Amino acid sequence: MKRFSTFLMAMAIMGFFLTSCSKKVYYQVFQTLPSNAETCQMKDGNMTHEDAYCIVRYNFFAQEGDAGFWVTNKSDSIIYVDLAECFFNLNGNAYDYYQGREWTQTKSQTVSNSKKEKGNKTADISSSASSTSTKATSSVERRVVIVPPHATKYVSEYHIVSNMIELCGVKDTPRKGKSAGASFTQETSPVVFGNYVTYKVGMHGKKVHVDDMFYVSQIINVNEGSMFEMVREKDACGKEKGEKVEKMLYSTADRFYVSYKR
Repeated sequence: MKRFSTFLMAMAIMGFFLTSCSKKVYYQVFQTLPSNAETCQMKDGNMTHEDAYCIVRYNFFAQEGDAGFWVTNKSDSIIYVDLAECFFNLNGNAYDYYQGREWTQTKSQTVSNSKKEKGNKTADISSSASSTSTKATSSVERRVVIVPPHATKYVSEYHIVSNMIELCGVKDTPRKGKSAGASFTQETSPVVFGNYVTYKVGMHGKKVHVDDMFYVSQIINVNEGSMFEMVREKDACGKEKGEKVEKMLYSTADRFYVSYKR
């Protein structure tokens, strides 16, 4: 009995140390603002740049931030987006959307053939053979994205921030309900990013450039318990239905997040 009690005590101590040594999950939420609020504004839940021919929309909310963009063709002509003249800009560095990549997909197929041969008087002899053929299909990355009239296409290649950013004087392990952070101006922001998009209306149309830049105006560190809430889904009439589901907070188009452990 004494040995059993000692065993239980040892297991309890081991469990305590394992629990205390395990790392907890935290989130760093990035709030952004457009560098030019006159040309890019929040509209219908997205950061939106609209001109006479098209609408360029952004929704950054994703793990590490989604730097991609949607192009909606407002015109009655085809819009051609030249990826060779489209760039993702991050803290003064430009990254190409068009990289001239080529992909090869290989597919193998095995065919079996069997036949019977006459043996002795009591049994036939069966034999079989198989052959394998391999077919490779190559595809090349398209340089131009074609957007039909009154349609939308999505272009994506990069994330904005891959890791959490250490903030001077800000606790990186906040308690639930005690988020901590820092604010920045466009000049002091640690993350300035955007897209330079080139398109033309019609095959021989004049090139149009969309240059949208954003900066991180605030970063907050959030406890995992403060990052989610339980809500009921709503039907088309706005009436709550079904069981509660987990929803991530801070989920707006002008924010994004990264997770980290401490």
